[in-house]
Amino acid sequence: MGHVVSHAGHCTQGPPGLAGGGYPAGVNRRPLLVTVVAVVGVALLAACGGVFWLVRADEGQERDCAGRVAAEEAKIRTDRSWTAQDVPGIGEYAEIHWQVDFPSFACSRAPGPTDSTYQGIVRLAPADARALTVGYPWAPVAGGAVEVWPGLSAYVPPEVRWRRSPAYDAGARATVQFDPDRALLLFTAAD
Repeated sequence: MGHVVSHAGHCTQGPPGLAGGGYPAGVNRRPLLVTVVAVVGVALLAACGGVFWLVRADEGQERDCAGRVAAEEAKIRTDRSWTAQDVPGIGEYAEIHWQVDFPSFACSRAPGPTDSTYQGIVRLAPADARALTVGYPWAPVAGGAVEVWPGLSAYVPPEVRWRRSPAYDAGARATVQFDPDRALLLFTAAD
């Protein structure tokens, strides 16, 4: 029988054929330990690298999304998407220029609504401008200039005289400023 040293430092007799620590004679534990440590190390590095790759890929997607959102916000649209259901009294307008803004972070992956705000400049048909003029009480806008988004300001003549109608705004999805003399309507709507 071989001798095994106990924790107390005494020599004890172990089973035949086993060296110290309960391993068969001739088995070296060091290569096994090195192999296990190497495998665990490689697995940890792969996991960390995967996480790093995912974070970088996510940042890249966010940058791409932010660029697409900025391009969408800068675009001046002229399609006839807006109807009297959205902006009462708009009728068969002669021309429109409008933009969209995303006040909340449109690229967020968090659940919840993604808000959109729209602003447009509409040149009304003369008959629709007359109908709006007599259909609601309009008063000059008090307190300074009306905020027109920079991309749309080129479509507003400098001599415009905006009027507001709380009665109109109360029954509509959009708020409007209206210049009856120029048949020009500025609307702001939110989704």
